[in-house]
Amino acid sequence: MHLRPFVLMACCALTGAPLVPAHAQEQLEPSAAEPSTPPADAPVSEPSSTEASADAPAGQAPSALVPRETPPGNPVSAPTSAPGGTVEPESGEEPVIPSTVVTATRRPRPTSSQPRAMSVVTREDLAKRPARTTPEALLESEGVFLQKTNHGGGAPILRGLYGQHVLLLVDGVRLNNGTVRSGPNQYLNTVDPFLVEQLEVVRGPGSVLYGSDALGGVINVRTFWPRFASETTPIGAVRAQAGSADQSLQGHLRAGVSLQDTAVAGALTLRDFNDLRGGERVGVQRYTGYQEGDAALKVRQRLRPGLQLYLQYQGVRQSDAPRLDRSAPGDFRRFSDQERDFAHARLEHTGSGFLRRGAVELSMHRQSEQVDRFRVARDRMDRDSVNVWTVGLRAEAETPALSALPGAPVPIFGAEVFHDKATSNAGRSPLSEPALDFSPVPEDARYPGAPTQVSAGVFGLLASDAERPFSYHAGLRAQVHRVSLPVDARLTEAFPDASDPLPVLPATTQNSVGLAGELGVRQRVADGVSVLLNLGSGFRAPNIDDYLRLGADGPGYLVPGRDLHPEQSYTAELGTRVDRGPVGAQLFYAFTVVDGLVGNVPTLLDGQQFTPDGVPYRTRQNLDRADIHSLEASVSVKVLPSLTLATHATYTHTKSRRQDLTVEGTPFIREPLSRTPPLNGLVRATWEPGEVFFVEGLSRWALSQDAYSAADLLDIRTCAETPECAQTPGFVVFHARAGARLGKRLSAALTLQNLFDATYRTHGSGVDEPGRSAVISLEASL
Repeated sequence: MHLRPFVLMACCALTGAPLVPAHAQEQLEPSAAEPSTPPADAPVSEPSSTEASADAPAGQAPSALVPRETPPGNPVSAPTSAPGGTVEPESGEEPVIPSTVVTATRRPRPTSSQPRAMSVVTREDLAKRPARTTPEALLESEGVFLQKTNHGGGAPILRGLYGQHVLLLVDGVRLNNGTVRSGPNQYLNTVDPFLVEQLEVVRGPGSVLYGSDALGGVINVRTFWPRFASETTPIGAVRAQAGSADQSLQGHLRAGVSLQDTAVAGALTLRDFNDLRGGERVGVQRYTGYQEGDAALKVRQRLRPGLQLYLQYQGVRQSDAPRLDRSAPGDFRRFSDQERDFAHARLEHTGSGFLRRGAVELSMHRQSEQVDRFRVARDRMDRDSVNVWTVGLRAEAETPALSALPGAPVPIFGAEVFHDKATSNAGRSPLSEPALDFSPVPEDARYPGAPTQVSAGVFGLLASDAERPFSYHAGLRAQVHRVSLPVDARLTEAFPDASDPLPVLPATTQNSVGLAGELGVRQRVADGVSVLLNLGSGFRAPNIDDYLRLGADGPGYLVPGRDLHPEQSYTAELGTRVDRGPVGAQLFYAFTVVDGLVGNVPTLLDGQQFTPDGVPYRTRQNLDRADIHSLEASVSVKVLPSLTLATHATYTHTKSRRQDLTVEGTPFIREPLSRTPPLNGLVRATWEPGEVFFVEGLSRWALSQDAYSAADLLDIRTCAETPECAQTPGFVVFHARAGARLGKRLSAALTLQNLFDATYRTHGSGVDEPGRSAVISLEASL
């Protein structure tokens, strides 16, 4: 076990630099004149100063290492629910709703009354179980399987779908753009984990509220917002975290000030990861380390009673993140630069009139990546860069409950428009020259010209009072999608010696319409026991990447295809949720049919199936149909006042039907979807004898997976050049954790990973998981 990171961290701590937890917030004392709720996608409210523990210093909430118990029989203790569902504060305090989530309905609701299958990672979970990255914060969530192509990646798989089919949100704003590719991607890892206050996962279609891409589910990353205070209160936070498996060091600094009507906070994070050591049979995995820097600025301003303005900027800079599955000493690839800039403004109104809540938000996202391939034998570096700008405008409103309808549902409706513009460049430079000098190679560019994409949609949702024995929700969305494709001569330029000249694809515009609906009912059959039935549809419109991608993609060489139409999913979900004192449980079964699922299939180019390097040609095609069965179960039982046992398991079965484009007249090919997760789950025991410390042991497990698609058999991540590759081995690994509050200001958490140094990787991943190692996190308060 490497000790260098822990020695460095200890030295930093002993210098006397104040350590403040990233989750510790200022005193919560807004003016009593108005509700002071954070935006719908802001984190849950902190307890007010009157509720803070007696030994906590002024302005500090009790440590999240030991979450506060909710009084029995009073799941929402501080606020009251006003007509229409708007939470009103009491005594001038911000609302306090334990475990509140908003993603499923865009209205704050406690987890126990959510109408959909959900997984939630709270601030308390993040404090107890410090995650190296934002994707890894989902590792222990039910219904979520994490695929990792490299140490700098992490793609969540929900109900057998991933990549383009899982919608990622940051504070309710789309992270998916027009170039999100079909395979696993690294975009969720461009969110600073030290900014995260809560992760909300809705499993199943979410297109009614969020539009295209939400077939497998929606993941909303809610980051911190500064809060108002009755008097000038400084905001300060420092966090340090180190891991021995990759000799990593991470540091986070946060500073700001809270006033009665203004709150401002800025944050800076630096992260350094070295090569990752796997289990005993793997050792150090070369080409896995990378560096990252993150910055954020948050401003919250009360313009007048009932009207607030939220402004934020988030920036991420990653460098030198290699692709382990495509790296060898003489030929390796890396994401030399991965950048994301996010600017977001939200103006929100709350009141008691006809418009109970209304919001208008403007967002700007810039995402760029630069991939370098070092080809030593050819004395050449190939560079591929893509830059995408996304501008979005969204408006939504909530009006009083419709008392004339059964259940008095609350209407939520809105409209949005997003515009993407992508540019792509490719170049080559000799490696032997003193300075790199890239000459442009337009035929190798990922996309030609400057393609654009525009989507515009309207939606509406009715949700009845969740506190009634019977409740329901129903919603609809209509969306138009337009992709403008420029002239594409790359095939002609890349293959000038083809026996038959390859075509120049003309400029064109691809238009499509997406429709989605959902209907769900929830019946309370006993105190704390509910049965839920949801019917829903989702859609995904083909994007810029679908139509124009050229070059290496997964296990093949992708050739552009323009004969595509939108994917449409239909899901039936039946489940039960139990929340009775010491017992909490969920059980959901879902069946999903996806018509026209876009996938990569073999094709011919100039009569050939393979490139000169032996890589198969592939193109995008709407598969005839895909069927997905999902079963998700979780149980948590407090067997003693200080001991909680929890377990969950997820099973996914998939089957798709496609045609072989290389041979005319062949029958349909039936095979599993690529990267279908095996049966997997977790068992955990947590001992909390008081409010000072906790101890936790857990085991993660997965069975072997032999349900391979043709693409899986060609993918080095699944079959790593293994003769007669038949299956991904199963695994059982054990971890241990402990955390403590060390006085009023300092807290610490320690995780011992992979206690028996097992060698394993999750199905479809390109990197092995850490071997026996330790992670330590230190936090404190001013």
